[in-house]
Amino acid sequence: MLRGVGVVVTCIALFGLPVAAQSGAAVVAGQSAGGIRVGGDIHDAMGLLGSVVNQSDREKYTLYDWPFKPFLVIAEKDTGKVVLVLIQLSEQYKTDKGGITGGSDRTIVEDSYGKEFATDEGRTLTMIYDPLGIAFDIGKSGVLSGKVMSIIVFVPGEWKSITASL
Repeated sequence: MLRGVGVVVTCIALFGLPVAAQSGAAVVAGQSAGGIRVGGDIHDAMGLLGSVVNQSDREKYTLYDWPFKPFLVIAEKDTGKVVLVLIQLSEQYKTDKGGITGGSDRTIVEDSYGKEFATDEGRTLTMIYDPLGIAFDIGKSGVLSGKVMSIIVFVPGEWKSITASL
């Protein structure tokens, strides 16, 4: 009887792996985050995340925010093409390099992506790997000091042009 239960559990685990791999929890620099493709259509993102709660137009872009989900998505206003996906404070979504999530230590980011990055400082330190299309917001105080607060995937080489017009 126990052997039969073990076989069933093993089968469920093995057959469940492909489903888990397709769940969209991967974060790939310059390509996708949480199943949302950089370069994809904003309507595809809405299909994954549900109705937008907050939407804000800027000169060139529209920001889409789901406050009860860890996502902020920026798309071109005229085409609806996704140019940036931000995932905030979530352990559910991991980078394909280093398995970095919200709360990971800054040293893991440097070990995985290198020590050559641009920075932008404000309330957080933003480690920008522009040629790769990925950035990490690192906390500067309190419990999150030195920890990843946000993972940002964007069109490679376009960090300044995207963020300058926000």
